Amino acid sequence: TCDENLGLAVDDKERAVLIDGRVVYARHYPISIEVAATTRLSFSHSVLVEERKLRDWRPEHLIVRIDRTDPSKNIVRGFLAYEKLLEYHPELARKVQFWAFLQPSRQDVEAYRDYLRKVRTTAHRINRKYGGNGWSPIRLEFGESVRKAMAALRNFDVLLVNPVYDGLNLISKEGALVNRNSGVIVLSENAGAHEELHPHVLSVNPFDIEATADAVYRGLMMSADERRRRNEGARDVVRTNDIARWISRQVQDIRELVATPGMRARMTS
Repeated sequence: TCDENLGLAVDDKERAVLIDGRVVYARHYPISIEVAATTRLSFSHSVLVEERKLRDWRPEHLIVRIDRTDPSKNIVRGFLAYEKLLEYHPELARKVQFWAFLQPSRQDVEAYRDYLRKVRTTAHRINRKYGGNGWSPIRLEFGESVRKAMAALRNFDVLLVNPVYDGLNLISKEGALVNRNSGVIVLSENAGAHEELHPHVLSVNPFDIEATADAVYRGLMMSADERRRRNEGARDVVRTNDIARWISRQVQDIRELVATPGMRARMTS
């Protein structure tokens, strides 16, 4: 982009750009979570209290999502994929529930208000269509509920993270770290976290509702051994690439660049 659109000198190998006599290095450092603090919270008394409450009503299969009601988070398509799951697998009726934790976002913007209305109406329509006799296919939680959400992350069978595009998505990393149920993550290939977690998740095109439904079903029906392998693999990635390593990698790269002078001369020669 810098070369084609701005006509700047670019060194692709070094990922460097010469601009106004300065060399600018382009790097990406996917941020992570604070592993120790997140783990402590997941084992806190208040979270364990919420977990005990969850056990009172927990279905056989629990699907979870945690998002802001931002259109980019793709909540409606996630619900439509769940609707397909219920349509194609009626045997799951009353055995599954989709627990969605949603934080209303930017309600001063009309497009965001409209999207929140669409989220609500889609969920209510699905509940009317498939629910009954005390069972609601979708359970909505609006507003801040950190401890309840953490209890859900500890216990999900499938965590659905299907943003249209997302710079990273820390929920997928938090879920990988704290889940104690060998839960499976269904993750959009357009989420930044997908680069690190893709060997251990079920990847989906966020625009493909049918494929998302299939991935959720596969996660629910997956063998215990495969669930455990994926769960442990994702957790190991998050523990290894924690927030401390995120900082240290940047500092190390800066030190190496300082110790390697002469890039500007090479790029102008």
